[in-house]
Amino acid sequence: MAQNRDFLIFNATVRTVDSRDSVAEAVLVSGGRIVAVGTEEQIRASAAPDTQLIDAGGRTVVPGFIDAHNHLSVAAFAPDSVDCSTPPLTTLDEVLEVVEKHCKTLPPGQWVRGMGFHMSQIREQRNPTRHELDEAAPNNPFFLLDASCHAGYANSLALGEVGISAHSPQPWGGEIEKDDKGEPTGILLEAASNPLHSASWNSYAERDPDRAVELLHTKAREYVAVGLTGVGDAMVTAKAAELYRKADAAGKLPLTVQQLHHGDHFFAMQDLRRYDIVEQLKEPSSEMLRGGTLKVYVDRAYPDGPALDQIHDGCTQHVGSSFYTKGEVLDLALRASDLGVNTAIHAMGSCAVDTVLDAYEAVRGRKGSDSVLRIEHAFVADPRQGARMADLGVDLVANPGLGYGWGGFFSMWRGENQPHLRVLPVRSMIDAGVRVSLASDHPCGTFSPLEIMWTAVARTDFQGLPVDAEEAITAAEALRAYTINAAHASNRAAEEGSIEVGKRANLVVLDRDIVTCPVADIRAAQVDMTFVDGRLVHERDR
Repeated sequence: MAQNRDFLIFNATVRTVDSRDSVAEAVLVSGGRIVAVGTEEQIRASAAPDTQLIDAGGRTVVPGFIDAHNHLSVAAFAPDSVDCSTPPLTTLDEVLEVVEKHCKTLPPGQWVRGMGFHMSQIREQRNPTRHELDEAAPNNPFFLLDASCHAGYANSLALGEVGISAHSPQPWGGEIEKDDKGEPTGILLEAASNPLHSASWNSYAERDPDRAVELLHTKAREYVAVGLTGVGDAMVTAKAAELYRKADAAGKLPLTVQQLHHGDHFFAMQDLRRYDIVEQLKEPSSEMLRGGTLKVYVDRAYPDGPALDQIHDGCTQHVGSSFYTKGEVLDLALRASDLGVNTAIHAMGSCAVDTVLDAYEAVRGRKGSDSVLRIEHAFVADPRQGARMADLGVDLVANPGLGYGWGGFFSMWRGENQPHLRVLPVRSMIDAGVRVSLASDHPCGTFSPLEIMWTAVARTDFQGLPVDAEEAITAAEALRAYTINAAHASNRAAEEGSIEVGKRANLVVLDRDIVTCPVADIRAAQVDMTFVDGRLVHERDR
């Protein structure tokens, strides 16, 4: 990536997010790296005569934000998909109407995907059936991806294309819903949706490869406009990895992308005995495209929620569903460690968190283990799990931004009268000494770091209702969680995440100091400039 000439940002509040949370006045960049940080007088004295001077005008400079858990390869195709977002759509008829309108413009037989739908947000409080989708899309295989990405809804053409029928057995890790006659209803839960995920995604990516690269680039440009200088795609299939390599070779990645690899399908069973999976994990990295991390899903959202332990009348009751047994998770974690591969394991409920911690304890017990070990989500967890997480040096990648739209849903998962469980227990985990990163899980929620940091501090949902308000964190903690902590979770803390000499010049200029401004103003803050490796990749029209 081409570099700008040397530049000096001065007259700024420079929040370095170093180990002391130092605040400086100026930062000097040369060759894409930070070469000096300090007072304006000190830095001006260090600058060469031809250094470009950028007067921040009292604005705030922070390290570039890193979204360690995102689904860029899914979100990129939203412009060519049917926008079925609920809200603003509020009824099933409205959803079916936009599907019909979109499909009428397409050639027969072309795969179509819808995005953004969740039944909890519409009047009917149910999912569409395949017959309703047949009427809306009679000539195209159609797959409506649930907003959670853990389910999908297909019409008859789509089911036929992937061979799902009344004779189909129930797959590992999922469920094909069938009616009382044994016919598929079109509702596919978890791994049952794998063939539809893959067929629809592959169609978008392969029918016009150049457009696919351009869509990926366009989405990445949206990311840098909100201050993101790095993302982790938390579900990269072999086909998605091919697309990323094409984009990287074409210079179409304006920010660093870390790939969390997941084999053949979205919810595929991981198997580290397969040579091709290991080869994908070991694929050489470039400056903008990184790999080397294994993604594993432990528990499921459907049909009955994540794996957690509730207490009723003094007795523990396990609820929810898992993809793997404890022994299988242990085997995957140990095999990954033996291969020198970092792991990011999805665990939404408290029981799933314990399963992952048991596996990670075995990994840490091995001599010389220094792997990055991550737990993704912990939507409903026991704060007491934090001490063990901290002792094992496990990074928690949390998604408090999802509390804005999904807080009520998570509370429903927790169940009534379960005081030992918290929804998105970020405060408790930080207090226990856990290194916590904040991430979006986009497209399941907003990708704006400032919006997500505000939610982590304010802890309210879209209705203004509190979401376990005692789990609120400070703005300074939120900033750390979106920068240096996220860099640790991405195995890049030595090169970015803080404004320190020698690190990559990944910087964001904000129109206000989000650490000291009123809480309500955090979400209103604007990203004025974003730099990646010293290159200005975004500047707001002021």
